[in-house]
Amino acid sequence: MAILKGVGILTAALLLIMLVSFWAAGRARPILDEAARSSLAAKGLAYSFIETADGTVHYRLEGPEDAPLVVLVHGFSTPSFVWDNYFKPLTESGYRVLAYDNFGRGLSDRPRAVYDAELLDRQLVNLLDALKVDRRIDLVGYSMGGAIATIFTARHTERVRSLTLIAPAGLGVAMDDNVELLKRPLLGDWIVRLFGTRLFYSAAAQEAKSAPNPGAFLEGFNRQLEYRGYGDALLSTMRHYPLAASEASFAKVGRSAVPVLVIWGEADEIVPYEYSTRLMELMPEAQLRSYPAAGHNITFAQPELVSGLLLDFLRVQDMKVTSAGAGGKPRGPLARLEPRKCGSCSKDSADTAGDMTIEPPSN
Repeated sequence: MAILKGVGILTAALLLIMLVSFWAAGRARPILDEAARSSLAAKGLAYSFIETADGTVHYRLEGPEDAPLVVLVHGFSTPSFVWDNYFKPLTESGYRVLAYDNFGRGLSDRPRAVYDAELLDRQLVNLLDALKVDRRIDLVGYSMGGAIATIFTARHTERVRSLTLIAPAGLGVAMDDNVELLKRPLLGDWIVRLFGTRLFYSAAAQEAKSAPNPGAFLEGFNRQLEYRGYGDALLSTMRHYPLAASEASFAKVGRSAVPVLVIWGEADEIVPYEYSTRLMELMPEAQLRSYPAAGHNITFAQPELVSGLLLDFLRVQDMKVTSAGAGGKPRGPLARLEPRKCGSCSKDSADTAGDMTIEPPSN
């Protein structure tokens, strides 16, 4: 009896220690509030902020005001700085460019909410409304951002001119025992709250090695870790966002008239390239560009390649608009993207494999 009593006391003590450590870890970092954002902006570490119904959103908007608007949506853990190398080529080519931090990431708010498809879709809707965007957008999504962009397009097709997906989640992701462990109630919360910063930073350090500027990449990633709520947001996303259950949205977009470009690294270990087979079944009219030597980091590891493909795709959409007939509808197949076989490309050359060519209008 004494032994059982001792075990009970020890168990209660351990639970109390875990509870106290969980509570303390949650308050070890400052809140990302108005004062913090003002300080970041004054130091040149932030762009612009805007209030929406669910919280404050950090965004970057550049380019001619009357130009076609390209909206860039980042992925699961790395915020919008992943698009930094896209602003210059896109704006210099005559496009207006918007990138923003998803809730829970970067310098956007970390609302106490379930991080599901509803929240992140509503965030983009409210952001566009707050910025008074009254024209169709060219939407680009990377990784989880691909799922966000696809769900948005399925729900608000009238607001989207074109859709570009880069290694998109939504149909499946690589299975990971650690992720499954974190999904468990209480245990996952405790691990993320106490050790999440170290775990997330370690993963980012590996990604940073392939970035054009590893130091700047890690600095930008680490900045979001300084504020309360990042780990909790990622954990809620793991549990509630349809990273592998968005087939219906992909299928709906596939049945629509929205043009789709898909870019994927065949060596992707996060969102394996094998899911492209299912994507093409759901979106048979999509243009798929794949690169044997590229991994999941293709967006920030090879920005010149990806931005070049994106620009070619966007120019085709411009041709459709400028050549439109009555009612704003294209007169016919004014241009199309065709894959060009590259017989001299090796499996190790991601810069040349699967080049894209734009054919002139057919009469």
